[in-house]
Amino acid sequence: MGLVYIFLSISCSLTIAQILKLAENRKLNVLKILVCNYLAGFLISLFNSAEFEMFPEVSPVPGIWLVSLAVVLGIVFIANMVVYSRSIDRVGMGVSIAAMRMSLIFPIAVSLFVFGEAIGGLKYFGIILALGSLLLMVPRIKTKSISGFSDAWLPVLIFIMTGMADTGLKVYEQVFSEQISEDFFVSGIFFFSFLVGVGILLKRKEIHFTFTEIVYGIATGVVNLYSSIFLIYALKLMPGSIVFPLVNVSLVVLGTLIGIGIWKDRPSVKQWSGLAIAVISIILLVG
Repeated sequence: MGLVYIFLSISCSLTIAQILKLAENRKLNVLKILVCNYLAGFLISLFNSAEFEMFPEVSPVPGIWLVSLAVVLGIVFIANMVVYSRSIDRVGMGVSIAAMRMSLIFPIAVSLFVFGEAIGGLKYFGIILALGSLLLMVPRIKTKSISGFSDAWLPVLIFIMTGMADTGLKVYEQVFSEQISEDFFVSGIFFFSFLVGVGILLKRKEIHFTFTEIVYGIATGVVNLYSSIFLIYALKLMPGSIVFPLVNVSLVVLGTLIGIGIWKDRPSVKQWSGLAIAVISIILLVG
């Protein structure tokens, strides 16, 4: 069942990338879409949570560390999505997804060395192959200036923030999952992401939303929510040191293939070699 949740999480993540790519191509305001996305995700996850069904008989009061984790992840989630969307448009889907997925070293390290997960020798080799394949699949970036900020920094920011987000979900699953449900925790993250986004829009005086932006936001919110929910479900059933490489490598492979088929990307020989190694790593990790 863990592999099913991994497949569903991957499908949702790939859908997010396609929606954001379409939004950028149509010159829509991505921040407004993300604000609608987090509001929709917050409401759906809140109404689906066990805590909401029990209200008002039971009103769990999360501890300060759990609230702090949700606040930090809320900020990281929306910041990462904004940078990710810009990176897809400026440096390409393949580079953006690869940078996002290379961040798996953070949650893997936490899973193995902090929470003491134990895996077989071949799976360690699969993790090493996964990291190597991702390095091979990163194409050379032709940088250009964005108000004095180089495009080359966009994948770096994605790498750091995605690592923080995935590690935060692993910490929740390991430390706090007995306190509140997955839906209630994710609703908290999305709520704080929504507040950050609204604050930015208010400062810019851009609070007007078009119907198209709202539709894109709701669509993104549904798949964005369940991308996180399914990932947490998978982490409950399988070691994080296995889940994260599987999710990340599969996303890069499928994202690259989608880029070839839909967006006419042209991988180099090095990238095709990375794809082949990635397939081997997936076989080792699943076996």
